[in-house]
Amino acid sequence: MKKEDYLKLPIYKNQKGKYLVKQDIVNNFPHNFNIKDNGNYEYATTSGTTSDRMEIIRKPNWWQDEYKRTYSNDEKLNKCFNEKLHKIIFTTAQCSNLVCFVEKPSMEKRTIGNTLYVNNTFNPWDWTKDNINEIVNEINLFKPYYLDADPVYLSIFLYLKDKYKIKTKLHVPEIITLSYEFVTKNTRDYISKKLKTDIRNLYGTTEFGYAFLENKDGKMAVCKDLLDVDLLPVNKKNHIYSLIIDSYKNEYMPLINYKVGDLVEATDEEVKNFKKDKVVTRMAGREKDVLDEKISFSMLDNLINKVSDRILLYQFYFINKDICSLKYITLDNKELSEKEKKEIIKELKEIDINYDITFNLVEEISPEMSGKFTIVKRQI
Repeated sequence: MKKEDYLKLPIYKNQKGKYLVKQDIVNNFPHNFNIKDNGNYEYATTSGTTSDRMEIIRKPNWWQDEYKRTYSNDEKLNKCFNEKLHKIIFTTAQCSNLVCFVEKPSMEKRTIGNTLYVNNTFNPWDWTKDNINEIVNEINLFKPYYLDADPVYLSIFLYLKDKYKIKTKLHVPEIITLSYEFVTKNTRDYISKKLKTDIRNLYGTTEFGYAFLENKDGKMAVCKDLLDVDLLPVNKKNHIYSLIIDSYKNEYMPLINYKVGDLVEATDEEVKNFKKDKVVTRMAGREKDVLDEKISFSMLDNLINKVSDRILLYQFYFINKDICSLKYITLDNKELSEKEKKEIIKELKEIDINYDITFNLVEEISPEMSGKFTIVKRQI
C-alpha cells in the first residue's frame, strides 16, 4: 500500500495535518485500523517507558523481520542473524519484546531458538552473590556472539560482580547493543571499560520497532527500510528535536506523522543535512521529562559526564517544582567532593537550571513500574 492508501484508514481521516499521538491509537483501538476478524495477527503491549502502556496489533513473528531489517545495517549484527549465532537478551524481566520471565524457569525454558534471556528479576539491586554467579555461569556456558542489553541492568550486573568479588572471567561477546532506555555516557563508558568489545547504541519502540542504530562514526543513524523520520524543533538553541515517524513496517498498524514522545540531540549541520544523511548526535530522552521546556536528559547527562566519571547512575528527584535531590551512585561508594558538587551546580546554572539542589549518595536507585529507570522523577 502507498502512503495515500494508508491515510484512508479511520484513524487518519480526522487528523487534518495534526500529529498522531499515542492517545489517538488508544482511542477506539483496534477499530480505527480496520482490523479484519479473519486476519493473521496478534496483540502486544508496549513497555510504558515513554508514556502509559498501550495495546498494539501486528502479524505473528513480526520481530524476526524487524531484526533482519535492522541488523542488515551492521556487519556483525547481520552475521549473527544470518548465521543464527548465539544471542543473549539482558533487560528487565517486565518485558523482553517476545517474552516476559517473572518466575524462575530453567535456562532451557529461557532459551528461544538461538536466544537466551538471562534476567528474571524485576529490580537488579535485588541480585545476590548467588544470582550474579548464576548469570555469569549462564553467559559463559552459552557463549553469546551478541549481547542485547539494557545499559542500566548490564552496568549494575558488572558493578555487583566487582562488589561481590566474583573472580570468574566473563565471556565477552563480539558485539553489544545498548537499548530499551536512555544510555548515559558514564554507563556506556563503564560497560566499555569492563567489556572491551564493539558497542552500539540502539533505539526503538514496541509499536514501530527500531529507528536508530549507532554507526561507526558514533552517530545515531536512521534504519531507513520501511521507515522515515522527521525532526520537530523543541529547543533549537539547545539542539533538541522531537521525533516524527512514518512507519510502514506493520501492515495492520501503519504509523504516519507519529509523534513518538522521544527526543534527539542534533547539531545545526545534522539538521540541515538530515534528509540526506539521516544521522543525529545522540538520543536525548523523553519529551515529557524536559525541564522548563528546554532541558533534556542528554543535556543533564552531558554535564554529569563532564564533572565526574565516578557516577555510575543518578536521578534528579524533584520534591516540588523548586527543590531537587540529586540521587547518585558512585563506582567507589564515596560521596562527591564539595568541588564536584559546586561544579554540577555551576554547570546547571549555565543551562538556566536554578533549583535548590541537595546531593544524596544512595546504595540503589530502583526501576519504575515499567522496569526501566528514569533520570528525572517528580514526587507525586
